[in-house]
Amino acid sequence: MAQNYDDGQDEYEEKPARRPLWIRLVAFMTALAVLGLAVVTAFPGDRLSLGDLVKNSFQLKKNVDPQLTAAVVKIDVITRRQGTVSVEKKLGTGFNIDPGGVIITNHHVIEDALNMSITFPDGKVCRADRWSSRPEADLAVIALQSENLPVAPVDFSRLPAPGDKIRVVGNPLELNNILVEGKVEQYLKIRDRQGKIFSIDAPIYPGNSGSPVYNMSGQVVGVIFGSLQGEKDGSGRAKGLAVAVVEARGLIDAVLAEKQAGAN
Repeated sequence: MAQNYDDGQDEYEEKPARRPLWIRLVAFMTALAVLGLAVVTAFPGDRLSLGDLVKNSFQLKKNVDPQLTAAVVKIDVITRRQGTVSVEKKLGTGFNIDPGGVIITNHHVIEDALNMSITFPDGKVCRADRWSSRPEADLAVIALQSENLPVAPVDFSRLPAPGDKIRVVGNPLELNNILVEGKVEQYLKIRDRQGKIFSIDAPIYPGNSGSPVYNMSGQVVGVIFGSLQGEKDGSGRAKGLAVAVVEARGLIDAVLAEKQAGAN
């Protein structure tokens, strides 16, 4: 740190004394310990390791219809950082429900989007044509201009019930098309959120936002939008949060009507 003395003498530069090697080693080890603690607390102990997550997904896929995973997409979004002219990239999950391209995801995934691309598991990439959202339910629908796309069946006729077994397919932790199983726990009321919201007992990670929740008949009944850190037998397990897919019905109908009008 340079210090200027206005006393008529030459400028004097004061250099900090170099710490002994043993002190620097202790500081380095302490920093590593703090970093390790931060990583552990960021991923609760009840969550699976990456290796187990991928291994379990591979085993589960052997017993499910491949269409359930074929329609689940990765969403790459370019947004403008608020208050600046710079941009940033966001990643999320979504699923297609129409052969011509109608993707359901979360509002927070596409919020402030300048443009976005949709990648299907077979490698096909589509550009978003238009999108609309319902922020209070954290739902969004993206329209594509394509054809013969794989489709996820949707059940608008009934709500999932507590105890129902479910499957979730998504792109957590920048992995692709990971499948997990669990069950519906209970319906919740969450401040600043509207709609029928339920918790699930299944491992949910960053990147799962917009993942479809399938019932055991292979129909989408919910959309993952977050997780809730709760206490269960003192373990503090993280619960997945989903909104019933029926809450997206109005958005879907509006987008399909616009696509039909554009085709005519």
